[in-house]
Amino acid sequence: MINLNASVIVFYRKDSEDRELNLKTLLNFYYKHYENFEFIVSEQKHLESNIDFSSYENLKHIVLPDLEDTWNKMKGYNEGVKDSFYENLIFNDVDVIFGPDHINETLDILTKDNKKIILPNDGNFVCVKEGIRDKFIDNLDYGYLCDQIDPNHYNQINFQNDKIHIGHTSTPGGGFVTKKRNIFNCNGFNPNFLGWGYEDNETLARFNKMGYTVCRLTGDFKPLFHINHESAERETNPYYKQNNNLCNFVEKIDSKLLYLYSNTWKM
Repeated sequence: MINLNASVIVFYRKDSEDRELNLKTLLNFYYKHYENFEFIVSEQKHLESNIDFSSYENLKHIVLPDLEDTWNKMKGYNEGVKDSFYENLIFNDVDVIFGPDHINETLDILTKDNKKIILPNDGNFVCVKEGIRDKFIDNLDYGYLCDQIDPNHYNQINFQNDKIHIGHTSTPGGGFVTKKRNIFNCNGFNPNFLGWGYEDNETLARFNKMGYTVCRLTGDFKPLFHINHESAERETNPYYKQNNNLCNFVEKIDSKLLYLYSNTWKM
């Protein structure tokens, strides 16, 4: 098992049975492969899971207020950061699996340069289809997921077969690793994002413009895996365009003004 010495922060909302299954899978994956860590689940009250979190050691459960027609991942992250014990923070989307060795490599890099925001992957976003997901739930083996990829199509966006689908080759999403002090110095995550869309892009752009190096692991074949679930959030999120506009604003704003903007909310 890998000694993490980190707080793992996950935002969750139960918008499908798949999502709850994926949260259980992510929990079981961490508790199988890592030790010396805490797991923080932050979720919206009206979209709570039915998981018995008390059965997991060193797990903190944060419940955010109702938002009626949406959810706020960024506020969930902020609450998780404030409640975290460790200086090393791992933000992990509920449907994403990172390689344990890649998380370990990322933490090693962070010990040498603590002003980094590091994506623990090579940018390849590999969607795992239902049949492979079900087998992964049983074995919790990252290597098994890697074995499903045809190396000849690894960098081919939109390639798919009955096992996987290559969604991106330079994804900004899925999660990242950094120091707690870096998050506080940027006044946390932007809580103006509602629902799904562009929150990951804005986070990396804003932190970078505020003086932190955003990077990902180098080397070949270090994918992140996205576990199958019911989707169509892009089409159903009424705040998607608003989120896009907000991200564009942050990407274009002057760095000095960005500091002022980042202090318009309470973390």
